Amino acid sequence: MSKGLFDARKPRYLAIAEEITQSIGDGTYAVGTLLPSEAELCANHKVSRHTVREATRVLQDLGLVARHQGVGTRVQSSKVASRYVLAMDAIPDLWEYVKNTQLKVVRRKVIQAKDALTPLPGADEAHRWQLIEAVRYAKLGEPIAWKQVYIDTDYGAVTAQIGRRQVPIYALIEQHYGIKTVKVRQEISAVAIPKEAAQALRVKPGSSGLAILRHYVGNDDTVFEITMSVYPANHFRYSVELRLEYGNDRRR
Repeated sequence: MSKGLFDARKPRYLAIAEEITQSIGDGTYAVGTLLPSEAELCANHKVSRHTVREATRVLQDLGLVARHQGVGTRVQSSKVASRYVLAMDAIPDLWEYVKNTQLKVVRRKVIQAKDALTPLPGADEAHRWQLIEAVRYAKLGEPIAWKQVYIDTDYGAVTAQIGRRQVPIYALIEQHYGIKTVKVRQEISAVAIPKEAAQALRVKPGSSGLAILRHYVGNDDTVFEITMSVYPANHFRYSVELRLEYGNDRRR
């Protein structure tokens, strides 16, 4: 294994992830088979379940394994994946995404709606929004996305906590102001990655990317947060399952 994958002074969970990666690479754990159970890995490596779970998350980030409820952790590849894959079906999945990545804030400032990179709701172009620019990283330090977060200044007190807590920003606003997020409107589009984002993502300016625009709507139908995240096209896949329903099987 290349020494560049993990730092020499790595924590225990990364050391275990490296050992398992080596075992997958040499065929000890073949593709399609299950890894030993959590209890077995704890006993083999003399560590806690928390440490084993962190190691497993690293292996998932690398694309080597997939966890299946009630079955176990199955080896799905013998080679490290070259891209980060985001799978998201509902709002709660945002918590897993945030928990397993790191957000580094680059800039904070207050702007008027007319100066935003993306259209903001409301007729008043002078309305003030708190702008947060940030880069989200995978656990191993790979940049995943460049993002701009716009928060209505009525809810701006939470901005100091962004990047310091591994909690979705909408949840910070909910906790601080007692509002409830009832829906998230989302739009995905192809973009040419702007220069500032390209530098953060380590790609060429103008190269192809995907932008995800989200509007977070409260229980009074007011948009209180907007995020625009830009991903390199070859580092991103968005998976959606569409279920056909017929007759009396239709869910209401």
